[in-house]
Amino acid sequence: MTARDRLRRPPTPPGFDPSRAAERAADPRGWRFPGDDLEAVYRVIAERRDIRRFRPDQVPDSVLRRVLEAAHRAPSVGLMQPWRIIVVRELGRRVSVRSLAQRERMRQADRFDERARQFLDQKVEGIVEAPLGLCVCCDPGDPDMEVLGRGTIPQTDVYSTACAIENLWLAARAEGLGVGWVSFYRPDDMRALLGIPTRVEPIAYLCLGWPDERPVRPGLESAGWASRTPVDDVVMQERWTDPADAAPEQGAPRPQLNREAAIVARDRLDQLVKPAGSLGALEALIERWAAIAGKPPPSSPRAGVLVCAGDHGHVIRGTSLYGPEVSEQVAAAAARGETAVGVLAKHGGHELIVADIGLAAATPDGVRAMKVRPGTADMVEGPALSEAELDQALAAGAALAEELAGRDVDCLVLGEIGMGNTASTSALVCALTGCSPSVSVGRGTGLDAAGLERKRALVAETVARHGSPLEPRAALAAVGGLELAALAGAALAAARLGLPVVLDGYATGAAALAAARIEPAVGEALIASHRSAEPGHEIVLSELGLEPLLDLRMRLGEASGGLLALPIVAAAGALHSGMATFEEAGVERRV
Repeated sequence: MTARDRLRRPPTPPGFDPSRAAERAADPRGWRFPGDDLEAVYRVIAERRDIRRFRPDQVPDSVLRRVLEAAHRAPSVGLMQPWRIIVVRELGRRVSVRSLAQRERMRQADRFDERARQFLDQKVEGIVEAPLGLCVCCDPGDPDMEVLGRGTIPQTDVYSTACAIENLWLAARAEGLGVGWVSFYRPDDMRALLGIPTRVEPIAYLCLGWPDERPVRPGLESAGWASRTPVDDVVMQERWTDPADAAPEQGAPRPQLNREAAIVARDRLDQLVKPAGSLGALEALIERWAAIAGKPPPSSPRAGVLVCAGDHGHVIRGTSLYGPEVSEQVAAAAARGETAVGVLAKHGGHELIVADIGLAAATPDGVRAMKVRPGTADMVEGPALSEAELDQALAAGAALAEELAGRDVDCLVLGEIGMGNTASTSALVCALTGCSPSVSVGRGTGLDAAGLERKRALVAETVARHGSPLEPRAALAAVGGLELAALAGAALAAARLGLPVVLDGYATGAAALAAARIEPAVGEALIASHRSAEPGHEIVLSELGLEPLLDLRMRLGEASGGLLALPIVAAAGALHSGMATFEEAGVERRV
């Protein structure tokens, strides 16, 4: 094999996926089992039964080993493998287990009222008849050890153990073995009998052996105790529904993800002359961008830059070193191209709109006049915005995003200007997430220690007044700035238009979080440019599930961080389109 031939198909180390993107694209069903094997899988699922009557014949060790290995191949969250299986062979011990079950059987009979006699007629266990017992336990392990995926749902160890039980049961059925699940025991009694530590949960006691019955349907169904529910009665579409529920309301058009474009982008990444996944976060960026825009990022992206300006009534309380007059001055300078956003927008050839959504002063020359009101009300005293003002600000942001989208841009970069907006942002993050002001409030434009404590106290007072967590619209009305509401509206509109939204820092991130709480699909359109110096920004990024492209300790605002990240987007696009595939490199001898 020549070097060119080897490059056409990159080598795969043992233990890794040998398939390539072209193969998977050509035959998406290529992982499917052959017909007879597929039928056998479905047959073993359909014919699995809970067995209560067993033959005394012993189970060969080789068969038992295969069944246990099947259990051990079960899926488990974070590959935690929490199952532990005690094989019980000794007759005296099985008799002791049976005594636990018989006692609980009698104790539970009264729960069934008039069906108590029918319950007692049921054979609920074959503990002594079966030659083997398997006590399947869940060991959660060291509580201080972090397990991938268990942070939000601690019970995933129990769920994983249940998967091991199902694997074991299906393998046993394929081998012709019977399995009976015994649930008539108290966990502490089983722990004492089998020496199970307190931290370990005995999930199931299973009887295992050759069955002395071959039922064609569940035993309780045959006995008239219950019947199988039709599958259509347990399957719902999109959300939980009850027959009495009214038809769901139809809202505005929802953002759509172009999964086909994302897969095409991912397939090409798989074919490029590089080790799989070696571009790291850039590969995730390329695929995410393609899902939003319908194509990978361009090598020279042109952005629509929207900077919304507004003032905040609470600045009279010392939440900022500067007053509303500075907001006006900065907005005017940005529109003239004299601040960071103006310089970066001009340098990159981007479209820039600086919009007055709520400056306390008159709209400066060069700034788009879309003022809802001259600054918000004092959020410490009451709601910052009325419902009507919130709707107007959301609509203003949406209109500006739609205008920029019509200027042949590849993405929307969001920014803000407004003295005191980090206090409003911190309050908004508390209102949306329920977090404490002690972790959401930072120094903003440079408060000293006394100023920081004053700011935290005022945000804490505000959050206590309005409550948290709140619904997103309620949060924006209670504590949001006019510019923050407009940015949320812009994010909502851009997502509907299939326009990637590049976030700047803390304030734009909080506004986007509000938008994503209003419409969760918005979250898929967001790209985090950088991690700011504000401590609450980490909370926002975590809530949005975003990993920023840069970490420069910036807190400038104005969309400056978003524009600084665009060269990384451009580089990702250039790599994706310009690198050779293995096949191309083999033909053209480019390595």
